[in-house]
Amino acid sequence: MIKQGEAAFWNESVVVEYYENHRLSTEHVYPSEWHYLKELLREQMSVLDIGCALGGFAGVIAQRVCDFRYTGLDISKEMIRRAKQKHPVHRFYLIEEADLSVLNGETFDLVLCLGILHLSRKWRELISAAWHHTKEALLLDLRETYLKTCEDESISYFTMEAYSEKVPAINLRLPYNIINSTEAMETLVGCCPGFKSFRHSGYFHPVSKSAVTPIARVIMNTYCIEKASESDRESCLPSANTWTSPPP
Repeated sequence: MIKQGEAAFWNESVVVEYYENHRLSTEHVYPSEWHYLKELLREQMSVLDIGCALGGFAGVIAQRVCDFRYTGLDISKEMIRRAKQKHPVHRFYLIEEADLSVLNGETFDLVLCLGILHLSRKWRELISAAWHHTKEALLLDLRETYLKTCEDESISYFTMEAYSEKVPAINLRLPYNIINSTEAMETLVGCCPGFKSFRHSGYFHPVSKSAVTPIARVIMNTYCIEKASESDRESCLPSANTWTSPPP
């Protein structure tokens, strides 16, 4: 039986247990993520982590800086419960998908939206919401292709196989979004008005073993989008927007 629902997927015990041992240190951060994260972290900064799971990035950041304010959001009640236990000095909130109203308009020096957009039906809304709460920089990732975008859940979806060999009797699925790279760029520009710099770094990689999709390899692309300050906007010129893509 296929049971739909993103929150239900992330509440499953095999998924929650997976994050007890993964995404906890800099060793668990993907190269394309760490490429930018290591330069963005600084003392006394505020960080918003959308899709925080058990708050693993609080531990990652703590390996680099000592004084920071971390806020984690997730749609999984069980993830948030455990995150509060593991990181009592930080803030964690349970939210509905792409609804960040719990933040009451608060902005953060750095916003992380990593590892969730390719598994969300509301990935575009999430990017827009994340940008709204970004004070300085937004770090996000997508699964991309030079082929046609694939968001058809009947042929491209994600199962629990990556989390456990003992898949629960009720098989939960998530969408597995693979976005054409040109379309991804156009979407990000539209969702992030007023950016100052726009950089990305990625590499080709086989799709997850938990993914059922007609596309064999994806581009694991991480974007670092920095927001223009008030002074930047006052002197806004077309040349103020910079695009940087590292050489292959």
